[in-house]
Order: sequence, then structure tokens, then C-alpha cells
Amino acid sequence: MTHENFVTNIITHLAFLLDSDSIEQLRIALYSELSGKEIIENETLPSAEPIDNERLIRRFLATKNIEGCSKGTLSAYGFGIRKFSEYLDGFDLKEVTTDMIRLYLGQIAAKNQNSYADTIRRYLNTFYQWAENEDIILKNPCRKIKHIKCEKKMEKPFSGTEIAIIQDCCQSSQEKALVSLLLSTGIRRAEATAIKISDIDFATNTILIHGKGAKQRFVYFSDSCKLHLQKHLKSRKFESLYLFASSHIPHGPLSVGTLHGYIKHLGKVSGVSNMHCHRFRKWFGTSMADKGVDIRDLQEMMGHSKMDTTNKYYIYSNEKRVRTEHLRFAI
Repeated sequence: MTHENFVTNIITHLAFLLDSDSIEQLRIALYSELSGKEIIENETLPSAEPIDNERLIRRFLATKNIEGCSKGTLSAYGFGIRKFSEYLDGFDLKEVTTDMIRLYLGQIAAKNQNSYADTIRRYLNTFYQWAENEDIILKNPCRKIKHIKCEKKMEKPFSGTEIAIIQDCCQSSQEKALVSLLLSTGIRRAEATAIKISDIDFATNTILIHGKGAKQRFVYFSDSCKLHLQKHLKSRKFESLYLFASSHIPHGPLSVGTLHGYIKHLGKVSGVSNMHCHRFRKWFGTSMADKGVDIRDLQEMMGHSKMDTTNKYYIYSNEKRVRTEHLRFAI
């Protein structure tokens, strides 16, 4: 067994117990200890079996964890690839062909789930590209499969009336703080749950956000939002490092699911349909575009890695302006 294989196997087992910095320190320590030494496998033991599907998936997820993928992304990768592995019913993931993937995606698409089918295609393509790069397989079998087209439904941001209704229905200081923060910053729900009190600078109305791909950025909040955040923190009957924290000991951060549940409950109370965190983000991005914010500045505010993603908010904003002009001049 090579040093690289030995270190990789150790890290694969510990990847979900350690953060990326600890994993890197472990990797350095292992290579340091192995320097100048030879690993000799005990010939009295059975020879190493080929990597099975689950172990291969865990190795892939360990790599993505080290690369800085969020827990949500890792969970989505794991779920999607394991479902494909279950479909194979014991067949080796390393022996999969392009046609086998096409058949699987076709079965999903046949249920009118084109969007989900394309998501799985992306997961499998990432998985097999990694396997090719690691010399586990010779060629990525998913490479030839093109993007699966699906109907893109335009999700409208909240209207001004809906925003007023939502704000009016907020009862607790936490609800008011959460809604105000989402409206003022447009941050993602996972970013909201990760905010520590130490990340907030009330003197400058800024928050250091720990976003996707381990990227950091500053966002800015209004004076009204500042007031709600401070009231929320003062009203808490427990101490926590996090802005939105669990009321249960040890008062860690709220889970994304719990925060989502609060928003869905608020939707039922307010009567606003299709209530979820991303609509607040949609409203923020579109309202900034309406006000003429430069696309590069909005890209930074939203934490987008690609300009095309930010441009979607301008496209929707333009459609609103076109409709207004039509109403003004059409006969």
C-alpha cells in the first residue's frame, strides 16, 4: 500500500468528525510520520478488496468536505449518489456505463421530474469526474450526457403588500429580527443560521457572512434591522454565540430546517402563499436591481460566484419596466 492510499483511507474514516483545517493538519502529520518508512501489508491477512460503492461514495464526500463544500451540499451529493447506487442493486459504481446513467435519468424524467433529473445528472457528473481525476476510472461516463431541459417557472418576489403583511404578522422579537434581516440583506438561510454575534458590527451595520464554498463577504443592514436585532438579543433568556440559537442546551445555532419551519409557519399566519426563505432573497435582489444598483455590486451583495446568476434579477426587473411602459403607451 502506498503512503497516499494509507493517508486517504485514514482521512476518509475521519472526514465527518473533523473540520477542513483539522483534516489538513492530520494529513501533514501522517505524511511527516510516514516519511522514510515503508508500509508492508501483512500477507497472512486477506488481500485488500476493491473499494465497494459505499466506501467510494464516502471517499468522494470526504474530498468535497476538504474542498469546503457546505454540509447541505455534501448531504445532497450523498443522497443523490446513494439513490443511484441503490438503483444499481449491487453493481459496481466503477463499471457504470453512459447508457446505464441515461436509463436511470430517463426513468426520473418520465415522472415529469426533469429538473430533479438534471440535478442528479450534475451530481453524478461531479462524482465521476472526481473518480476520473483520482484515476479510479478511466473515463467519466456522464460526460456525454447533456443538460436536461426543463420548464423554468418564474418565481415572483414578494409584492410590497405581501411584505407589509408579513412584517405585521411577526409576533416574537426573533421573528421580527429574522424577517428584517432577510429583507435587509438577502442572505441565504444557511448563512443566517451561521451568523455569530461576533460577526456583527453594530457600529457600522455590517455582518461578516460565511457563505458557500468557504467564501466570506460583508453585508449591510438598515437601522430598522439593527433595532430588531438588538431587541432580539436583549430578549433572550440564555447565552449563545449565535444570533439565531436553539433554546435547548448547549444553545447552538438553529438548524436550517428549524429556521425554514419558522418561515413556513409565518406564511400560514400571514396568509402569504409559497412562503420560504429564498423568496426574501429574490425580493432583495430584484428590489436592488429596480433601484439601479450596479450588477457587479449586487453580485457581491448576493454572494454569487457567477454573473449570470445575478443577471436573472435584472431580467425580472426589466420585465416589470417593460410592462409599465406598455401600460403607459399601449392602445
